[in-house]
Amino acid sequence: MLFKEITFNSNNYRKTLELRTKILREPLGKKLSESDLEGEEHQLHFAVFNADALISCVVIKPVENGTGKLRQMAVDESVQGKGIGKFIIAETEASLLEKGFLNIEMSARETAVGFYQTLGYEVVDEPFLEQGIEHLKMVKHL
Repeated sequence: MLFKEITFNSNNYRKTLELRTKILREPLGKKLSESDLEGEEHQLHFAVFNADALISCVVIKPVENGTGKLRQMAVDESVQGKGIGKFIIAETEASLLEKGFLNIEMSARETAVGFYQTLGYEVVDEPFLEQGIEHLKMVKHL
């Protein structure tokens, strides 16, 4: 497996859009919208590859006070449950530390909260609806 930061609007970035659509939007009967992609040219994009195949991706939106907002994490269904999610989170956190980030926050789907809790993230607010499904705000100090 190879973890790397990818460039906005590159060929690999376009592959992440396909994976994000397939994993995060199609099950909801939706597609990535303009608002989903707004500002991504100013965000950080990370991916995991198995040979040339993109198998996981995540976007980090810099917000205030050394915090990055983790968004749009996706793991290809063919490798789910094999540690790829933990791998991309660990590598992303290490990369963010090197870049001077201090915290990560996210809006996690309720079904993913347990996964993120095993990685040290904490729920900090009440559930809310986003994209028509329940989410919880989670944070972690790096």
